[in-house]
Amino acid sequence: MRPTEICAALVIAAVTAGIVLTVTAAPAASPSLAVGPQYETTHVYVAPEELDRFSNALVATFGGTKSPTAMISITPAPSETMWQAVFTPAGTFSVFGFKTPIPYPFGIERTGYLVSDFDAAIDSAKVNHADIVVAPFSDPIGRDAIIAWPGGVYMQLYWHRAPPNQASLQTVPENRVYISPDRADDFVRDFGAFAQATVVSDDRNAPGIGIGKPNEGYRRVTMDSLFGKVAVLATDGHLPYPYGREIMGYDVDDLSDTLAKAKTAGASVVIEPYSVSRRRAAMVEFPGGFMAEIHSDKNK
Repeated sequence: MRPTEICAALVIAAVTAGIVLTVTAAPAASPSLAVGPQYETTHVYVAPEELDRFSNALVATFGGTKSPTAMISITPAPSETMWQAVFTPAGTFSVFGFKTPIPYPFGIERTGYLVSDFDAAIDSAKVNHADIVVAPFSDPIGRDAIIAWPGGVYMQLYWHRAPPNQASLQTVPENRVYISPDRADDFVRDFGAFAQATVVSDDRNAPGIGIGKPNEGYRRVTMDSLFGKVAVLATDGHLPYPYGREIMGYDVDDLSDTLAKAKTAGASVVIEPYSVSRRRAAMVEFPGGFMAEIHSDKNK
């Protein structure tokens, strides 16, 4: 008997017996506040004189395009910055070259997430234990706020009055969150609820070579949502340079080819390629000091 037939039979039986039934529908799932991983922007702060050199190196390494440089004010306190957006198949960047001192706490947020409903996103962040570090404010094209999750993970939420229309990414970058073991569960629970994320894996003894400590293990949780991918790296903080300095990992088809392009564009390979689990990875420092993990799936 199909479920609808079972329900009908129960109703008929109840009516025959003179019983009043109240049927309550299951609550509908809340719609995702995310718009898409192409709108997760890595925030990079460089010296103004390094801005073009850095953005050119990104495009030379990953492909894509960049916007013209604009002089804007993006903070609620008075400030002025040069700004470029860089659109690559491997991820999107917002690059800032401040001409004035940078108002606190700008510069410590790692990424910006575009949301479909700004007020609902702020409410959801609060419900899920995020601190609203910079209260909502208006910018020339929308609204912004800076929030912090358990473990001190700072992010921007932003909304545009005119919906943007960016191309989908070829590969989705990995937001690499270094956090203490004591706060890992809190972050996974709270950010996961906000993002409606799925925990893809939770390895409590991941190979330590992935954080520069080949003789030790650590906990590595991977999450996926419409906002993008997150890798939670729960460590004791005793990390060799440059691990912990990178905030994003970029997935490419051919690691060797990408590294060659990066070096030609003026970047330095800080950690030579190594193999871990199903990927080959390296650490690259771009002009201006931005550190990135770049990896490719060994099965590609």
